[in-house]
Order: sequence, then C-alpha cells, then structure tokens
Amino acid sequence: MSLLIKNGTLLLPDGARRGNLLVVGDKIASVTATEPRAESAVDADGMVVMPGMIDPHVHFRQPGMDGEDWLSGSMSALAGGVTTVLDMPNTRPPTTSAPLLSEKIRLIEAQTAGGPCVNYGLHLGASRSNAKEVLAAGLGHPPSRRRRRAASLKLFMGSSTGELLIDDDRALKELLGTCRLTSVHAEDEAVIRASAGGRDHLSRRPKEAALSAIRKLLSWGTPGRVYVCHLTSGEEVDLASPFYREATPHHLFLTDDLMRTMGSFAKVNPPLRHESDRASLWEAVAGGRVDCIGSDHAPHTAASKGRDDVSSPSGVPGVETALPLMFNAFLKAGLPLQALAALTSWNAARIFGISGKGALAVGFDADITLLDPKEERKVSAEGLHYKCGWTPYEGMAIVGWPKHTFVLGEAAYSEGSFSKAKGRSVVYEV
Repeated sequence: MSLLIKNGTLLLPDGARRGNLLVVGDKIASVTATEPRAESAVDADGMVVMPGMIDPHVHFRQPGMDGEDWLSGSMSALAGGVTTVLDMPNTRPPTTSAPLLSEKIRLIEAQTAGGPCVNYGLHLGASRSNAKEVLAAGLGHPPSRRRRRAASLKLFMGSSTGELLIDDDRALKELLGTCRLTSVHAEDEAVIRASAGGRDHLSRRPKEAALSAIRKLLSWGTPGRVYVCHLTSGEEVDLASPFYREATPHHLFLTDDLMRTMGSFAKVNPPLRHESDRASLWEAVAGGRVDCIGSDHAPHTAASKGRDDVSSPSGVPGVETALPLMFNAFLKAGLPLQALAALTSWNAARIFGISGKGALAVGFDADITLLDPKEERKVSAEGLHYKCGWTPYEGMAIVGWPKHTFVLGEAAYSEGSFSKAKGRSVVYEV
C-alpha cells in the first residue's frame, strides 16, 4: 500500500520545509515538493509533520505490577505522538536476563493482541550478579558482533520503584566497565540514607544526591557510554557534560510547590525541585545541552498514590503528554522545532542504536506524527488513555496535540480513533 502525506510542514534532517511524504509499505519512499500518486492521502495542510517520538524511558509496569499494561500504554503513547518506547526493567520479576527479555516480549504481544501496539525496545536491569547476562544480551564492552537484545543496561544508584538498587561502589564500577551503554538513575543512595529524616520528599532526596552520583560516575572513568536519566537542574546537566543527558517534562514544567496541592501524587524520583532548578533546566534544553526528552512514564493507581508521602510510590504518568507539552513550549518560546525533533526522535535513535528510526528520510521506517499548532486543548485525565486514570498536568492548556500517528506506515491513531496497527520490537545496530 502507498500513502501520501501532503502539504505539511516537514521537520526534515536538513531543516523544516513545506512538502509531501510518500510512504510505500512500512518505509518512507520519497520526500518531495510534487504530489506523487498514491493509493491514499492525508492532507496535512497547516500541520507540522515530524518523526514519531522515541520515548527512551517508560515504565509500562509489566509483568507483575499495576497502573498500566501494554495495550493502555500503547494507546496513550500513540495518542501522544509516540511511536517507539524503551521500557524499563524494574518490574516483578525484574528484567535481568535474556530469557526474561524474551518472556516480556511474549507478554507484550499477548496484551496487545486485540488492539494497537507501539514499537518497543527493552532495557536490561543491572543486578550484582548478572554480568554474564549483560554479555548474553549483546551489551558487552568492547562491542562484539553478538546480536543486541536490549537498548541498554539500566542501573539504579539510588533506591526507587522495584528491587534493582546497587549501592556498592565497587559493583557499580565493575558493571559500568563491562557494558557498552548504561542508563543510570543517578542518585547516591548514601546521601539519600543520610537525609532520611528530612521533613518532606524533596529534603529526603536532596539535589546533592544527584550531584554526588554524577561525580562518582565521572571519577570512575567508565570505558562504555553512560546515559544519565531524568536530570533535574542545569547544574546537574553541566556536571554530566561528558555523558548523554536526559530531561523529563515533569521536571521541566512542574515544581515542588505541586506537593502542597497534589500531595504524594506529585512524588517522583528524583523529586520535583525549586523554580530556580526548573528554569535552569529549561536553559539547558534551549541551549542544546540536553540530548533527549524521556517521559519517565511511571503510573501508579490513585489508591496507592493517595497514601502519605513516605509510604506512597514515586512516579507520574507522562507518555501521552510529553510531546504535546514540549511542542507547545517550543512553539510559544520561538525555539526551533527542528531541535525538538532531535530531542524527541533523532538523538534517541542515535544514542541507543535503533536502526531505521528517528527521522523523516528516505528508507527510514514510516513512524510519523502530525500535530496541529492551532488547536488548543486542556489536559484532562478523562481525555487521556492511561489505565491509572490521572495526570499531574490536569487543566493545563496546550496547543499542538497529535491529530494522526502512523506506525510503520499504518494509521494507528487518527483524530481520537485507534486502529489495530502493530508496531514491532526494534532492531539495534551492531
């Protein structure tokens, strides 16, 4: 089948311009100013056409946990213009071996059998005893020709949801040394424990925990590559300059003041910080010092989040609102949308070695989203597709919601409706 997406503003690798995309099968066949013939067409006049977001940091909570599943997660992602997700391993049981990676793939296919499925990749969880599994998953350093099974090795330096904490510096250093790419939750557990008597979540996990963890990473001089997740301030971004750097929408749009109105619903790890930290993080994004936007989509049920701020779990849902929030902010600040496409698609494909994705270019997978820069809509939990049923952005007005999302050339989401379009497990470059 062939599809023409015509008359849109295309965010291409070499700049933004008005034009047409011809899709044949699951690939982009041409980018042209003319209108080639196709079996079907979508008029993108007035819309921005960009590569579907690659969200490198989601928690779809399967297997063994509540708050989300792969069908509801896929629907949320696709409605938010996300066409590929990389899922984290802190589940029950944690995904710490090649057989468990295979088991999770079978679960994904089973849960989405009756509906759409986003493209997906999986991170492998680090434990004290799974160095051999790092090699089995093709993540060893130096790189070998063994087929890669995982996007990265996820390493928790600070305690969070699940049971993957490694708080021994020697074990951490050894794992970092054996892996070609490690995604790190960079909070120093020693600092967290020393701050356990703090009056609130922010003081119990101070910024010094993040800075101390990054300083340790720098001192170890790891030979593989390091991707630092969810940085919360410009100070952290600048300290982590030798590494790949990720920011989340909740740290860019929300502050610790939200704890006063939402209570533990606003509890995340690392915590929401002060306005000065939020502003400095935006300066880092606008200045090109952040590589990726990851939603850190980490849903929990309202019942579990409604407990006190010590016993309630950490995390907020965000995969459906990440791209609209960022698009809205870039549009209103006059920042180049080309830079947004790099932050939300191209850079993640390059960093994690995802083959054939991340750009509107001939021969690339036809993972595409069309956003309307004129339509304003308020965020409402009722209008989102999360299984957990709530959002920290309730009532926020956003322009630039996705109108259409294509996965491998098929319309997976179109103006509020879903098809049974199926993404697939991503292919990693050697």
